[in-house]
Amino acid sequence: MKTRPGFTLAELLLAVIIFSFMMTSLATIYSTANRNMFQNYRANIVKTNVGIAMRAIQNTLVGATRLDTPIYGASGNILAFATNVDQNTGCYPVNTDASSSRLIQGVYLSAASPPAWHYFCVAQDATTPGVTALYYHTGLIPLGPPGTGCDSATPAIWDRNGANGYPAFCGFGGGGTVTLLMQIKDNSAPVVIPPLFSRSNADNVYEKDLVLVRLRSYWSASSRGFGKSQRDVDFSLASAVKASIPVQ
Repeated sequence: MKTRPGFTLAELLLAVIIFSFMMTSLATIYSTANRNMFQNYRANIVKTNVGIAMRAIQNTLVGATRLDTPIYGASGNILAFATNVDQNTGCYPVNTDASSSRLIQGVYLSAASPPAWHYFCVAQDATTPGVTALYYHTGLIPLGPPGTGCDSATPAIWDRNGANGYPAFCGFGGGGTVTLLMQIKDNSAPVVIPPLFSRSNADNVYEKDLVLVRLRSYWSASSRGFGKSQRDVDFSLASAVKASIPVQ
């Protein structure tokens, strides 16, 4: 009988235990890294969407010559205004001089920009049931016949409640060109979102041409079925935007 070198049962068991510890450690490291990667990805998506929504509001609101909602002293989740439309009479266009432009909050605006209405509002997300979202509606206001501008005897008057006015309802199909800007929160998430738009003294807004914009997006892990494997994402952004409406 020949003697061959080999492993004892104790050595074999020890090797299996060490290998099991190594595999468990590697699996834990991979799981943690994967979870953190998706957590950071969601946080970046939420922050990016809020930033894009805020920029869209700023870029359009600075050119507003008519501001309808919210009224001065109030706040709410609807922001409705028009560009190149007179604040008091609704006549348009206010200015047709294409050579006239000015710098407002870092954006060059032409006074001869076409009359248009803009409408930001909150409704249910059409792509994700059970989620509240911020929508943006916009549309051009048809120009009247030649010689019917604000400086004529018979100016064109914009009917903000008519067919070419603000949308019938918030969301796709409500009217105009519609863009879903950002998700606000899951309806079952235990968080209260303040009014997005304010012209109220209670929010320290004392100028009639100033609008406080407060955007907040809350992604709830439990509402999306992730339980404790993921953390909630909560991101807010606020900005005071000055419109071009005449202050009286």
